[in-house]
Amino acid sequence: QGIDCHAPVSGKVSGIDGAIEILSDGKDEPIPLLGSERREWEALEPLEIVRILREFGVTTLPGASSSSMDTMILNGCESEPYLTSDHALLMSHPLEVLKGGEILRRALGAKDLILALEDNKEEVAELLRSKIFLHGRSRVRVQMLPARYPQGDDRILVRDLLEEVGARVFSIATAFATYEALILRKPFFERVVTVGGECVAQPQNFWLRIGTLVEDAVKLARGFLRSPEKVILGGPMTGTAVSTLEVPVLKETPAILGLPREVAKPQRVEPCIRCNRCVESCPVSISPVMITLAAEKDLFLFAQYYGASFCIECGNCSYVCPAKRPMVELIQYANAGEP
Repeated sequence: QGIDCHAPVSGKVSGIDGAIEILSDGKDEPIPLLGSERREWEALEPLEIVRILREFGVTTLPGASSSSMDTMILNGCESEPYLTSDHALLMSHPLEVLKGGEILRRALGAKDLILALEDNKEEVAELLRSKIFLHGRSRVRVQMLPARYPQGDDRILVRDLLEEVGARVFSIATAFATYEALILRKPFFERVVTVGGECVAQPQNFWLRIGTLVEDAVKLARGFLRSPEKVILGGPMTGTAVSTLEVPVLKETPAILGLPREVAKPQRVEPCIRCNRCVESCPVSISPVMITLAAEKDLFLFAQYYGASFCIECGNCSYVCPAKRPMVELIQYANAGEP
């Protein structure tokens, strides 16, 4: 991705086989200057900010230019069930998130910053507004949106807030990591992760280092009360199911969910009954029924005609389908196919 990687532990590289394996020396020695505030960070030029964020493993940015955008968005909408990591981070470190957002805004050359929240997070909104007022951040505003899925999707967010093509959206975790990298010289090697679901003994949010095994994360929450039907990295709608707990937490992992059979039970797939529910529930107004029927017959041009490439993979169509057809998987197949 054009950014540096940083080890979450001190030690030696023991192997590189698809992933970098590090053998910890047990000392957990920090890098020099970690935690020491960078002097005169507010005077840094945008291109220097971009360089530092890449060097500290946070994100890639194009840097400010003559065609800079008007508005940048921080996405605080956790519209999927179970996810609370962004809420926890905003409640515990609101000023740090705001500073990180301001740094990203300056790096992009955007004029204003919107922090988008769903309207069920009023306590977070009031906390952020107080920080914005006290610290005189006139270019930042909090915008409330309806609490509905998939409000947290970046494309839906830009459409609802701005109707502006090319606006950049960043996560709350990225904003906080930006603050730590630029001001505290801390690389992005840990993040807040929700460990939850009905099968987890004590669901809560944890600071987890990148590379922590799911198995170890679940142990922090006192393990499983019963064997889960499905373990998902991310939200229940867009997350990835894993078949083993020996997989690592990544920078993009907001949650680890252990779901019971009554929530994640396998469904028997039936033929499409043309009920049109998938079309009615689609937030980007494409025709999942026609796309998936075309995909099943390898009619890829037909699938594109009905909007396959515009799918945001929110999973609404799969959720409402009474026939329990694998809608998202079929649309992915249609997009991957050769016309």
